Order: sequence, then C-alpha cells, then structure tokens
Amino acid sequence: MSLVGLLVIAGWVVVLTVTFNVVLAGRLAASVDDTLLARAQAASGTLEVSASGQVSVQEASPDTDLDATTWLYAGGTALERGRGGDSVQHHADVVAGRGMGGTIQRSTEHGVHFVALPVRVGGRVVAVAVAAASVTSETSAVRTARWASTALAVLVLLGAYPALRWSAARALRPVDAMARQASEWSAHALSERFGRQQEHQEVVVLAASLDDLLDRISAVVRHEQLLAAELSHELRTPLARIIAEVDLLRRRPRPPEVAAAAHAAIAASAEEMDQIIETLLTAARAEATTLPGVSDVRAAVDVVVARPTSRPGIRVDVAGPSLSVSAESALLERILAPLLDNATRFATTRVTVTVGTETGTGVGPVTVDVADDGCGIPADERDRVFEPGFRGSSGTDPEHPGAGLGLPLARRLARAVAGDVVALPVETGAIVRVLLPRA
Repeated sequence: MSLVGLLVIAGWVVVLTVTFNVVLAGRLAASVDDTLLARAQAASGTLEVSASGQVSVQEASPDTDLDATTWLYAGGTALERGRGGDSVQHHADVVAGRGMGGTIQRSTEHGVHFVALPVRVGGRVVAVAVAAASVTSETSAVRTARWASTALAVLVLLGAYPALRWSAARALRPVDAMARQASEWSAHALSERFGRQQEHQEVVVLAASLDDLLDRISAVVRHEQLLAAELSHELRTPLARIIAEVDLLRRRPRPPEVAAAAHAAIAASAEEMDQIIETLLTAARAEATTLPGVSDVRAAVDVVVARPTSRPGIRVDVAGPSLSVSAESALLERILAPLLDNATRFATTRVTVTVGTETGTGVGPVTVDVADDGCGIPADERDRVFEPGFRGSSGTDPEHPGAGLGLPLARRLARAVAGDVVALPVETGAIVRVLLPRA
C-alpha cells in the first residue's frame, strides 16, 4: 500500500475521531444546559409579583436540591441564594445582571455551569432565575473519551496498515502473475492467450487487454518474419546471378562483348535487388503508418505513366478525373508502378489506365483500372497472382520475366492504407483494379 493511501486513511481516522469528540462534548453540554434551564423555570415559578411590581418568593421550595442550585433576583437584589463559595456567589450575581437584559445567559466558571432565565411580566423583566451545576464529571467524561478515541484511532491505524497491505498484495497477486506470464509468452510463446474465463472476475478486463497486446506483438513478429522471408526469397535469384557472372569472369578471360554482357547482367541484377529491397521496405513503412496523407491519384498516375517502360512500343492511355485519396503520393506511385510494368510487359499493343469510382456515381472508393490487351490472367490464377513468388503460367515465359513480387506488394501497399488490389474477370486481356479510400 502506498504512502498516499496510508495518509488518506490516517486523515479519515483523524476526522472521525475529532468529529466524535466534538459531538460528544456538544451533547453533554446541551444536556447540562437543558437540565439547568428546567431548574431555572421551576424556580421562577415560586416568584410572585404584586400589583405595584413588588417581587417576592411565594413560599420556600420543598425541593432542597433545587434550592441549593438556584438563585432568584429582583431589581439586582438576591431574593434567594443557592449554596456555594464566594466565587460561585459572585459569578451567579454577574450572570443574573446579564439576564436582566432580557435574554437567557449561559456561562461556565471554575467547573460550574450557570444559566440565567429572565422572568417577564407584561413584557418587562422583573426578575431573573439562575441555576448552576458542576460540570466536572462531564468534563472528565469528555477528556476520557478524547484519550480513549485517540488511542483507538492509533490502534486502528497500526492494525489497518498491515491488514490493508496484505489485502492489497493478495488482490494484486493474480495481476502480477498475469504480467509475468504475458512477459514470458511475448518472448517464447506468442500463440498463448489468457482468454475471457478467469478465476477472478476482476482481472477479466486485464486479461482481454493483455490478449490484445499479445495479438499486436504476434502480428508485428509475423510481419517481420514475412518481410525477412520475402527479402531472402526474392533476393536469392538476382544475387545468385551476380555471383555466377562474377565467378565466370574470374575463372577465364572472356571476349569484350561477352564481358560487357556479363557486366550488364550484373548491373541489371543489382538494380533488380535494389528495386526489391526498396519496394519491400516501402511496404513495411506503409503498414506501420497510422496517419495517411492526402494526394491526387490522377497526378500519381501521370507520374508513373511518364516513366520509361520495359517495352517502349506499347501505347499507354490515361483517362479519368483528378480525385483525392487518403494516401501519400509516393505510396500511390509504388502501388501503380508494378501494375503498369506488368501491363506493358504482357500487353500486345496497348495499355489503358482509367481513374474513377467503384460505383460510377462519384461516391465510394476511388478506383484505378490498369487494363492491357495481352493474354490475360486465367480464372484459376486471379487470386494466386497476389501470392509472393507466384509467377503464373504467363510469367514462366522467357519473354515475360519477373520475380512474382509486383502484384503481391502492390496489394500489401494498398491494404496498408485501407485499400485493395484485385484482378477483374474479363473475356480478353487483363484488368487489375486498385481501390483506394476517398479523402
């Protein structure tokens, strides 16, 4: 239990103790005051006022206890006095003098409490009845209660601290166990989860939160593993070509034209490796982005179309309006570049890039259709072409080389910004559609 918690409990105990003592002292004082007021009223009942205003005592009271604790005054003169020493008699006179003002007076002196009750006749104060009683026992009771409550408060604090500390430790024990278990699972068993069924219902929310955290960690690890596997798989082929060409150049002299071809093959393989690495890293960065930018998809299309292609003789037409999407311009170019490269590689004479919307009504996701008049994509391969490394029946043709990475990476990049890339069913040629969220 923290120091702050202990201080809060201590403060609350102090407040309760002080309140108890204040209330007790007030109730005892009120009880004494009510008793003396009743005595003063009883004593005032023995007074008689004549027609001339003369005040006298009717007869001696048979209650000796009442006589011993009451005083009767008229015109500042004591008609009847109770028992007590000089200090008591003097204070009774003082209180009586104050009572002549017409209000009930209360005073405590030397352990004796006084109450002065004015007696009115015709709206005029003609006498004062004073009652007194010792409050020594009440004062002693208040003092005893104060010490007893203070001692009790200290004992409560001394007993509450270890009890509360033990209780808090016992309550937090399942939390500590779950935290240690989650730490162990995050390092060695990412498939393990706590589930919703817990022995202690209080930790169900914690279990759900830890499961969500483990899900995110598992997703990150799988993503990193996939990225490493893709890099290893896709870089293996161009790296093997580079090593083979270098090995052949070292083993024996080669004619200049053959050496130049080998250098060109090495450069092409190095450039392919650079493109693969850049594309994969761009995909990883895009998947980690949570706040996409806004850009004009038509402008990104124009930039990609303006770049030189592997087949300069293929005509590329662009149609459609300028539409804003929730994605960075550089990311759009990374999505569209491999699609346009595939289209020009397989096209016979022409590629068409069309910007629009999925419904054609100006609402919904923005679409970019990349169509070519080539051999098309077989129906049974429309989904598989988006698997990393799958080249399809057309991709195995030496005239259409490729790593089988362009379409999968384009889809990953699109999905990183809540979009997608799909192959549409068409009778001739091929159409690959990019869906992007409208800004």
